[in-house]
Amino acid sequence: MEEEKFSFSGTFQKGKEYVDTQIKLLKLKSLAKGSRIVGSLVLDVSKVVLSLFILFFCSLALGFFLGELLDSYALGFLLTGVIFFIILLLIRAFEPALESIFMNLTIRKLANKWNGDEDEDVIQEKVKTDINEEFAKNK
Repeated sequence: MEEEKFSFSGTFQKGKEYVDTQIKLLKLKSLAKGSRIVGSLVLDVSKVVLSLFILFFCSLALGFFLGELLDSYALGFLLTGVIFFIILLLIRAFEPALESIFMNLTIRKLANKWNGDEDEDVIQEKVKTDINEEFAKNK
């Protein structure tokens, strides 16, 4: 059996391969976590846009409904505007508490996406595949 001797060049090469593998792993983890966050943000923006459309059409319906009740569409839409103005004043009055709530929700959601465990399985499988390919190539 052939005995392998210690060599600095071999050790340096293995160290370089280890560092390269760690860099690849870091890139894959960053890509997985970043894509998860971006996907979540795209869905959230879509929800906000659709909610704004719903709010817009419900506001129109409320304005026409109140206009029918008051026999004046102008008064109906004015009353709808007053309702939104009152809601805006309530939001302004409770702004610090609402801001804290939304900050906590956002941080919690991003932290859950960042610390997601399902990405780890995909990354580990990719790393195992890369290592097996490197092993087969060096054999």
